[in-house]
Amino acid sequence: MAGYSTIYCIGGEGGFQGADGMNPIHFQILQGEGNRRWLEPHYFDKTITPIGKIKVIIPESPELKDAIIDACVAFAPKFFEKCPTLEQVKKECSAMTRLDFDLSKKEIPDSWYALREEARPIAEKELNIVRARMNSLTPSKIDEC
Repeated sequence: MAGYSTIYCIGGEGGFQGADGMNPIHFQILQGEGNRRWLEPHYFDKTITPIGKIKVIIPESPELKDAIIDACVAFAPKFFEKCPTLEQVKKECSAMTRLDFDLSKKEIPDSWYALREEARPIAEKELNIVRARMNSLTPSKIDEC
C-alpha cells in the first residue's frame, strides 16, 4: 500500500531571519512511497498554479537528484519567471499531467533540462525549503516531541 513519507514546505522565513520557523507556507511537496517514489503538490497560496496540468513528478531514482528543483518548477513556476526557457516549457508541457523521469523520460522535452539549470540558482538562493520526515507517534510518545 502506498503512502506519504516526507513533506517539503516552501515559504517565507518567519520572524527575524527565520528564527520563528516558516511563515507563510506557499505550498508543500508531498513525497509518496510505493513501487516508485513520487512527488505531488499541496497548495496554500491559491495564486500558485502548476505548469499545465502537472500534478505528479516521478523522479529518475529514489535519491531525488534534481527532483525537488523539478517539483518546484513544475508546481510553482511563478517563482521562476526570470528563466528564459520557462515559456517554451509551459507550451511544451501544457497538456502533461505528470513528469516521469524514470520510465517515460523520452516524453519530457529537452527544454526541461535547460530550464532546470536556469532554475537551480533561484531555488538554491531565493526559495526557503524545509523538509519534514513523517514518523508515527503513539499517544504516549507525543509528549516526547
